[in-house]
Amino acid sequence: MREIIGPAVWEASQYLGPERFTVRFDQEDLAEIDRAVIKVRELGLKLDDIERENFDLPRLTPKLAAVLDELRDGRGFVRLSGLDVSRYSKDELGMIYWGIGTYLGGGVSQSAKGDRLGHVLDATGEENNPRAYRNKNELNPHTDFTELVGLMCLRSAKAGGESLLASALSIHNEMLRTFPEHLKILYRGFRYHRRGEQQPGAAPITPHRVPVFSECNGQISCRFVRPYIEAAAVELGEPLTAKEVEALDLFQDLANGERLSLRYVMAPGEIVFFNNYTMIHARTPFVDYEAADRKRHLLRLWLIPPAFRDVVPEIELFDTRGGVARREDGEVQQYSWGVGGR
Repeated sequence: MREIIGPAVWEASQYLGPERFTVRFDQEDLAEIDRAVIKVRELGLKLDDIERENFDLPRLTPKLAAVLDELRDGRGFVRLSGLDVSRYSKDELGMIYWGIGTYLGGGVSQSAKGDRLGHVLDATGEENNPRAYRNKNELNPHTDFTELVGLMCLRSAKAGGESLLASALSIHNEMLRTFPEHLKILYRGFRYHRRGEQQPGAAPITPHRVPVFSECNGQISCRFVRPYIEAAAVELGEPLTAKEVEALDLFQDLANGERLSLRYVMAPGEIVFFNNYTMIHARTPFVDYEAADRKRHLLRLWLIPPAFRDVVPEIELFDTRGGVARREDGEVQQYSWGVGGR
């Protein structure tokens, strides 16, 4: 337990102007993206067939390399803007997003269904107990189960749907300064429920504690998904102690606080990538339009960049290095996902 220094330790006041964290596509960049889409169409490739080699972006390559450097060694998040979604079909937008993602890392499965391009929308009328990112409720501060997360906005909500980013490393430092005994609890970690997405034969609850904060080769990383912690405690019949609840509450309060949380609403065509080991993200509830073709819709990528970050093995819930492996038997138990906390 030590103070962390570096560009990934920041407060919201440093990035109040979006230009401070935005890379904008210019007209030549957009023309290059158009050529890449045409080539993919001519080759007859489907989205999952697209690789960096067949989505050629020679002019954008150095820009995207700089983006990856910023995500890995800098502040930990970048916004890309300038894409006009009205010029493309939904399939083409998915190809563009996936193609850009290949310059940052390899896309991995986001659920036991094996989906590598996630659709973030309100599916409560279509699915029984949809995953938390597929409803319109509030998502409390959390991390995902990968290394690099990307979100691309196709359509915004009628109202609400504000996104939040906070530096997990700033939260760490604040807890070290004010409540080190709570930080010690987070380093010890918690057992997690796997919510039916474990591989056949694997335990439904992690046999090990997953640390909220952990250090490996001098780098401190974060993993925090409170509903999975609480679900494990209930099923194990081992209620969280008062001190553990206080530690989790303090973490969430700091992530939600005005000083540390950067808030923004994504506009159509905008893409945000962030380091899932150093950033905490959340979303406010939203109200949708009635028409299906106007409802809020984001695309999500989980990416594994080469040599991104050294982490302790206990940070993983599943037997993967990032992502949730597809279950070939197709049997995924349904749970009420919830958002955890207060």
